[in-house]
Amino acid sequence: MRAFIIALGLGLAACVSAQGAVDSQSPFSGQPAAQTQSQTPSPQSFTPIDVPAGAYRIDPRHTSVLFRIRHEGISWFTARFDTKDATLQLDPANPSQTHLTASVDATSVNTGLTNTAGERAFDHAIGNAIGAQATQQITFNSTAVERTGQNTARVTGDLTMNGQTHPATLEVTFGGAHNDIVRGGAVAIGFSAHGVIDRSQWGVTQWTAFAGNDVQIVIETEFTHS
Repeated sequence: MRAFIIALGLGLAACVSAQGAVDSQSPFSGQPAAQTQSQTPSPQSFTPIDVPAGAYRIDPRHTSVLFRIRHEGISWFTARFDTKDATLQLDPANPSQTHLTASVDATSVNTGLTNTAGERAFDHAIGNAIGAQATQQITFNSTAVERTGQNTARVTGDLTMNGQTHPATLEVTFGGAHNDIVRGGAVAIGFSAHGVIDRSQWGVTQWTAFAGNDVQIVIETEFTHS
């Protein structure tokens, strides 16, 4: 279950004017989105801007990396990683040249559960199960960015965890961009991403009697221009 870090692979964006994915030009196609009466207006305090090329860094305060795994065939167990990092080198003119590197700390699993002594024993057990001792920093390095729609793209990269490296893929949606007063006027861009990996490909095979092999990754993130 650690592949989640890849999540950040959303860096793929090609940039353009954007206030929100539904009412702005697309970072993937360069074409303006169609306007409809049913669209929800974006907050007036956020002014759409032209996204500049260059280096971006994840805003951890506005990023969540979740994973879900089927438990005994009856429900989806969900947890998160508390410690994550990512950098994005964005090339608006040529999205295929955009590059993302991301990581999560395998020891930072958080289920929100503690034992009777107030200890996070279950979190530590999951961390060990996903190979924290072999690879504490689960990393993702993008190898390809492919536009799939007006505001969507597919990001493929090398995911390293439990001492092994294999390809992984995320489906990414561009959320919008603006100059953020709270962040000193820096350009902020947002993405949503999801994907599925087979944990057994990385040798993560504990608890197979109780949990499935497919791990769903769900990511919401923002990047700030350096």
